[in-house]
Amino acid sequence: MHMANELLSLPVAGGTLAIAGGVLGLICRKAKQVITSEKLALMGILGAFVFAAQMVNFRLPAMPGTSGHMVGAVLLAIILGPHAAAIVMSSVIIVQCLIFQDGGLLALGCNIINMAFVPTYAGYYLYKIVTAKPFSNFRTYIGVMLACLIGIEIGAVLVPVQAALSGVLMVPFSTFLITMIGVHFLVGTVEGIVTVTVLVYIQQVRPDIVAGNLQGKVRLSRRTALATFVVFTLIIGAGLSLLASGMPDGLEWSYAERPDQPNFEPIISNSDSRIAAVDKLQSKYSLMPDYSIRNNDEDEKHQASAGWTSFAGVFGSITTMAIIWMTAWILRRNNPPTVTAQ
Repeated sequence: MHMANELLSLPVAGGTLAIAGGVLGLICRKAKQVITSEKLALMGILGAFVFAAQMVNFRLPAMPGTSGHMVGAVLLAIILGPHAAAIVMSSVIIVQCLIFQDGGLLALGCNIINMAFVPTYAGYYLYKIVTAKPFSNFRTYIGVMLACLIGIEIGAVLVPVQAALSGVLMVPFSTFLITMIGVHFLVGTVEGIVTVTVLVYIQQVRPDIVAGNLQGKVRLSRRTALATFVVFTLIIGAGLSLLASGMPDGLEWSYAERPDQPNFEPIISNSDSRIAAVDKLQSKYSLMPDYSIRNNDEDEKHQASAGWTSFAGVFGSITTMAIIWMTAWILRRNNPPTVTAQ
């Protein structure tokens, strides 16, 4: 659901970037009080895990020609709490944008709002409402599914709103809105299933690493449990990423490209030459555009190979982990936490 530059006007792009930056600053101030040394390590490892997981695009059921990928915001919010999760998700999105050109540079503010803030907080508080005491596994899993579905749907709804405010839509707003809701209902459902699966694993091995209530038996040491997520990250980033679908994701399918419909015409039009200039600049300076090696010929697509995709998965995961650790360490150093609970 990473938005491209062409979906926005400069005023909307600038405004949303300013909003995202201001909100992220407030979140960092709040997060200072809850980042312990144990949570610091967990934040980096889970951030790397989510980065790798987002590389695996899966074909959507009943939607030929399109794919989706996990967002991970609700998973992070349940385990880390909403403030720490928002910082981790924002870090993932920033790395994807600046290093891999995944999401437009001008759209960075929108992508942070739509994918980091909205699903994290909306999903977390919905989950807490549904799973209020007394504890039950059934209520927990239902809460996870609803949180993933609603959180992603709200983020998806914001995309047509932002595009409409930018004045780039060539179709009625309702057409784009309904398409986004329908496609991301499937994405949210799959995300819910994946999130439940990960939480079931945590419940079986180390339930106490979850910020909220998750009952289960401790079977692994904390260090071993975290090490398993490092292994999962490497397997996903270096291996499963090679199996990712090449079909356009749900957002691209909704407005730009439909392989199953050869006569489909893009439903947005942005003739602002400054947008094209930013696209070119981002492509020129991104370290690994599209998670692959740069082609010396700027007029040709970047070379894609299994080796470079695997490298991008591992390199991106390590980079994300390092940035999150550095950010969390700085926040914790500036204000040593006195509160360990959410």
